Amino acid sequence: MANRIIRALPGQWTVTMMTHPQPDAQQELREGVWASGPSGGALHKVLEASRPSTSAHLRREDDGIWFVLVHDLWPGHYVVGAMVPGPDELDMVASEGPACATARTAEAIATAVRDQLLPDYAAALLRGQLAEAEEDLRWAQESYAPGEVLDPVSPALAEALNRFLSHAPRLIAHVRRSQASELASHATAFLDSFETSLNSVGQDHMIAMSLWLTEGDQLLELARNPDRHRVTPTPLSAVATPRLPKPAPAVSAARSR
Repeated sequence: MANRIIRALPGQWTVTMMTHPQPDAQQELREGVWASGPSGGALHKVLEASRPSTSAHLRREDDGIWFVLVHDLWPGHYVVGAMVPGPDELDMVASEGPACATARTAEAIATAVRDQLLPDYAAALLRGQLAEAEEDLRWAQESYAPGEVLDPVSPALAEALNRFLSHAPRLIAHVRRSQASELASHATAFLDSFETSLNSVGQDHMIAMSLWLTEGDQLLELARNPDRHRVTPTPLSAVATPRLPKPAPAVSAARSR
């Protein structure tokens, strides 16, 4: 079933089967589920109530997305849910995870994972990264000013900066992702300038720190509300069509007698 699911998904995926007959192993798996809602979502409920001894783990190679498939025997359906992202994607998992996919057949569960779980996962990950970046930036701005940051910086500040440097390219890609309309020129110019500065930072963490503290707010605002900075296309009905002059009336020549 897991192999049939990954054949319907974009990207390269691997499947690993795991057995966890002991209660402590089952508990460890439950704790790794990225909970959706206060009850933990469908996957958490199945792991707690049915205690399946086998699960299939689906991982995408390029970005490390990690889903878990279990078979709930009593109602006879399959459940796929997300596991907590790794620290490279999200260091402080405080946001709610994506809703699980549940279905009885291979075709239905594969469709649900592709059309529901994957987009929900991307949206939940973005929410978490934005929340993490905002919390780090607020803390840094309240604690330091660009001219006050001493070299070497404190370990806590260095960790927050590294998280920003990890999230920034993903946030830029999110803003630039193709939409119904293109970005306004001021937003495009800011992203181009920010990305150029980011790529030129190299090992100079003081330049990166200054970029983060002075321009991080604008990047986060763009990532939160990208549609506010897009050019609204003019409806075709509103485009003025030049009027052609009416043809002059035909004049018949008088017949001479």
